[in-house]
Amino acid sequence: MATHYTPKPYTYVYTETNIGKFKDVKHYEYNALKESKLTNRINISKNRFFADSNPDYWLKVRLKSKWSNCITGLFRTKYKNVFRGDENEKTHLIIFKFSDNASTLTIKYFENYYTNDLSNVINYINN
Repeated sequence: MATHYTPKPYTYVYTETNIGKFKDVKHYEYNALKESKLTNRINISKNRFFADSNPDYWLKVRLKSKWSNCITGLFRTKYKNVFRGDENEKTHLIIFKFSDNASTLTIKYFENYYTNDLSNVINYINN
């Protein structure tokens, strides 16, 4: 029987900035010494139904002084406040876990690993 290897994710905790300033977008900032695999500033916007994939939210990253095009959609999971996304055409799994009031966002970034079955990564999500 083959064992299934799940790599340890990079973990980043972002804090909301510009609280209440925008209706459909939340901005977050990562303040740590190590660089994020995404960027230190991100925004999460509500889906405006422009894509067939129809996620609940979209992720953009800040590149220099401009917001990028959408990096990934955030798709609802069966876990409370947890969404999944991908980067580079399902090369990297990204798990988003919002606090109950969405003031903080914890991102688990699984580099070079992707699965639709979150039971393989649920232990990392809850830690």
